[in-house]
Amino acid sequence: AVKADVELSFVELENGLRVRTMVVNRGKYPGVEPLVLVHGFAAAIGTWAKNIDDLSNTRTVYAMDQVGFGRSDRPEFSTDAAEAEDEFVENIEQWRVKMELNSFVLLGHSLGGFISTAYALKYPQYVKHLIVAEPWGFPPKPEEGTRWEREAPIRYRMITYLSGKMNPLSILRGVGPFGPGMFKRIRGDLQRVFSDMYPESTMMDYMYHCNVQHPSGEVAMKSLMGSIGFAAFPMADRVQDLSEKINISFLYGERSWMDSGTGDMAQEALGEDRVSIAIIPDASHHVYGFNGFNQMVDHFCRQVDANSESA
Repeated sequence: AVKADVELSFVELENGLRVRTMVVNRGKYPGVEPLVLVHGFAAAIGTWAKNIDDLSNTRTVYAMDQVGFGRSDRPEFSTDAAEAEDEFVENIEQWRVKMELNSFVLLGHSLGGFISTAYALKYPQYVKHLIVAEPWGFPPKPEEGTRWEREAPIRYRMITYLSGKMNPLSILRGVGPFGPGMFKRIRGDLQRVFSDMYPESTMMDYMYHCNVQHPSGEVAMKSLMGSIGFAAFPMADRVQDLSEKINISFLYGERSWMDSGTGDMAQEALGEDRVSIAIIPDASHHVYGFNGFNQMVDHFCRQVDANSESA
């Protein structure tokens, strides 16, 4: 379904871990900032299928299966929240070194938004602009009920609750041959996002097989949570430490249960000149699969290009 020039490979990091990597239109746009995509929880590079062609029309695009997910290696992560976060960050940094990327626009979705922000905090010299789509892990958990607790679909609340108690995907492994059917029922939202691109079973089979392997990233996700659904070290408490050279853009789906108020928090901390917020019409949490997402990401990237040319 993807028409662009795609290279797929395994990149071995200094620590010995292998990272499944995709490079699109390598070397086609010299002097233009590349775009690096970081997927969310229980996802993989295949979930960017509706974005690759459009986003690679103006720049080289890189994506990886985060360590612990997809076809990348699945090590044992620390059970300490700060250490697990740093392991995610260091894996991306070692990957950057191997890919010889000295500057780029960084885009993360959901958990990937949290990890991408953590990366930008630690390695700001390489990030020209940060884009977080439906980011998890920004707000601290309030004492009273939240929009997430009221409005999130039952499947998400169930997965998040189980993440705090056990490896949430272990149920899929435990039911054996009934797993694919169960996965299709639980994640029918993903099928709807890709229904105009793939036959019914294609994306579902891909995601099922990505998620029934040895638990690794899902264990790390459990470690990152201080309470069910919320990060132990919320980004809202740290985003003010982001380098003054990095602007950040928030992308939310109009129909998502995620709280877009986290973007407002960032604006208050960093100022409206450094933080932009965009709502994608009719989009759900899987905002990357809806009309308007690619155009908005391209808009942010072109702003980076324009700023670089005028500097």
